[in-house]
Amino acid sequence: MMQSPMVMDGFENNLATLLKPVEPSPIFVESLAVRLRKPKPIQLEKAGKTPILVIVVGGGLLIGVSLYLILRMMRLIFQKR
Repeated sequence: MMQSPMVMDGFENNLATLLKPVEPSPIFVESLAVRLRKPKPIQLEKAGKTPILVIVVGGGLLIGVSLYLILRMMRLIFQKR
């Protein structure tokens, strides 16, 4: 539903009396215009490579737990005989 131009003018007049207009510094406006026209290049961080130490330690733990479980299963099998 569109409002009549007179209602909108009254609304704009009310806003103009309630809000004080802002005059930004010309230096700020110029620096903003320059930054918008020529933005600085963005550098993205490269995803870190997984350190070899973590892989070695994780692999060692996996092998150790696997050997422990295999030996325990073998012990249970041979004790039953």
